[in-house]
Amino acid sequence: MIKLYKSITSCVLFLLLCNCGSGFSEQDQLRVYDYYIKKANQYNAIEDYRTAIKYSDKAIDITDTLAIAFKVKGIALYHLNVLDDALVNFDQVISLEGEKSDVFKNRAIIHLKNDDTYFLNDIETYLDTHPYDDEAINMRAAYYQDAFNYANEMAFRTIKYN
Repeated sequence: MIKLYKSITSCVLFLLLCNCGSGFSEQDQLRVYDYYIKKANQYNAIEDYRTAIKYSDKAIDITDTLAIAFKVKGIALYHLNVLDDALVNFDQVISLEGEKSDVFKNRAIIHLKNDDTYFLNDIETYLDTHPYDDEAINMRAAYYQDAFNYANEMAFRTIKYN
């Protein structure tokens, strides 16, 4: 009985997935969207990022007005070290969610990895709405510490060699 139920469920789900845009209600489309997001998150969790991107793209094909698919895809792209595309996806999330988006932290991490000064803007924006995130606070502190050490080293070299 359970096998029959699983078979029927998978057949119905397959039909929904294949025909998502034609004649299905918005609620059915959101159910399929959620299914794709769950699959993408599962593949991100097991570090199969390419498959996570495929499922995220399928969700985005259903609707590009929900931010979560872009976020999940951006995370997968980050882990694949495709940073420019990850930034594009995170930018899309921020345009959909606004200044309170938690994706500012993800984008800040990429800027930090790229040694980009936009890191400070994004981490400050993130910390305005998430002031108790210890990881973000520590990232900002480490950034300032590195900048301070760099400035001291440059000052020392200037004095020493002039």
